[in-house]
Amino acid sequence: SALLGALGIAVVHANENVGANLQDHVGINYTFKGRLPTLNQILRPWWGKLMVGMQYVLLRSGPLSLSMNNAGGFFRTDPALSRPNMQLYFQAFSTVIPKSGERPILTPDPWPGFSIGLSNCRPSSRGEIMIRSANPLEYPKIVANAYSTEADVAEMLAAVKFIRKIAAMPAMAEIIEEEVLPGPSITSDADLIEDFRKRSGTVYHPVSTCRMGPDATAAVVDPRLRVHGLEGLRIIDASIFPDNITGNTNAASIMTGWKGAELVLEDQE
Repeated sequence: SALLGALGIAVVHANENVGANLQDHVGINYTFKGRLPTLNQILRPWWGKLMVGMQYVLLRSGPLSLSMNNAGGFFRTDPALSRPNMQLYFQAFSTVIPKSGERPILTPDPWPGFSIGLSNCRPSSRGEIMIRSANPLEYPKIVANAYSTEADVAEMLAAVKFIRKIAAMPAMAEIIEEEVLPGPSITSDADLIEDFRKRSGTVYHPVSTCRMGPDATAAVVDPRLRVHGLEGLRIIDASIFPDNITGNTNAASIMTGWKGAELVLEDQE
């Protein structure tokens, strides 16, 4: 309400939880130069891009028919945890050295490379998303606050060390020529933390800025997705998640839309 007042916007109903409690999965890749061919050799040259493009258009097959992540899974950084707290990704290409003027993802490296990446499943850090002005077309201010808690830093430190354990296993070590990012010089805890603070990025799973809950002092919508304190207004998207989920938010968002539509129809009967 203070923000709206400062911007000259009339307050219809005050709820300080709107835009707060932002949660997101944050990820990082460790990139390796391999001893075997990867998708880099296929996707880097222009004729390779043309070939796989035609293969997808005509046959719906080939590299473009696959997920960006060719394998994945979940693991716990501490065996005492009751459920996984990290999601793992494997990518059969690398984009450390982009061509000038091209997006990195369109320019695989000139050598065989691949990445092992991960993201945190249930971070305890909380951010916010707020408007900048009364102009609805102006981009909002997004403050992620990633790694703002000691718990998030500690579990990510354990997680990146686990990546190196995977890379050191015999089956992986025999196909790895060298670690490119962050590189073998990054070994101390302080350096590893500095690296993932610098290189981590969103996995595009933002949720919980209009979280659901029965208590109007701690939530924005009730269990039927109606905005507390207002009539005729619902929110039906990933912002209503009380907390983030352990995994990708796509399926859960689809389910939210499906269930939300059911609730609207039920209340019209």
